[in-house]
Amino acid sequence: MARRPRLVRPRGKRGGAKNRRRARAATPHAEKIARYHTLEKQIARTADPGERAALVEEQERLGGLAVYQDQSTTGGDKLRGGESGKWCAKVLREVLPDGAHIRLLDVGAIAGTAYTKWRSWIDTTSIDLNPRAPHVAKCDFFDWPLPASDAERYDVVSLSLVVNFVGDLHRRGEMLMHAHHYLRPGGYVCLILPLACVTNSRYMTHEHLGALVRSAGFTVERNEDSRRLTRWLLRQAAPRNASPAPAHLTLAEAARFRFWDGTPFKKRELVPGATRNNFLSLIHI
Repeated sequence: MARRPRLVRPRGKRGGAKNRRRARAATPHAEKIARYHTLEKQIARTADPGERAALVEEQERLGGLAVYQDQSTTGGDKLRGGESGKWCAKVLREVLPDGAHIRLLDVGAIAGTAYTKWRSWIDTTSIDLNPRAPHVAKCDFFDWPLPASDAERYDVVSLSLVVNFVGDLHRRGEMLMHAHHYLRPGGYVCLILPLACVTNSRYMTHEHLGALVRSAGFTVERNEDSRRLTRWLLRQAAPRNASPAPAHLTLAEAARFRFWDGTPFKKRELVPGATRNNFLSLIHI
């Protein structure tokens, strides 16, 4: 009988503790962001007023939303515009007709500077829960007034580093659906998330997020990742139900009535791993 060839392990591929890549220690600002996110999710889940008050108090001891924004901008450089606004402007220029002048709603704008360089063709309305500049309106996206006419609709809704901030998992999916209410037909959404939300999550991958946004009534026009971010340019698809939504429906129900294809996205582990994060977005009835 012929002897089986000896298996030779390639150099550098050995196991063992000394050959494992050492985990990089979390930076102080990353630890604060992670703790703030954890508290936000716990606040969204609890129905106990006492527990909620204690969680909010801990957030305040961390410095509240202002410190969260400071730590986030350390990583994303959003106060100075940063890579998110630059990327969105670039890809919008590629897909829009030459000479287009557009209206853009920047959600979670902080200081409202992300699109300043492109104000010659981007007319930006900026909103934030804790604005850092007078021209940024203090408002939750879900409370922003609905367009009263087609002229008040937006060509683009920018959701840069805000969907991952929402503690309620269902509200993350609703945020995507809610954007439909503000868009002109065929309008765009710039969706920006930390890269780890799709590369290091138990419940989310690029493929799963792509399926989710398509189910929510969008097409994926661009998806490009940087070292820190995953960046998506979405376009509103034609409504799946051309009929007006019944008047008794809530805004969330009305968006699902017109645009959702009915596919439920529930909590399901896709990539097991003890060191992975728990980023997840849900769409349900």
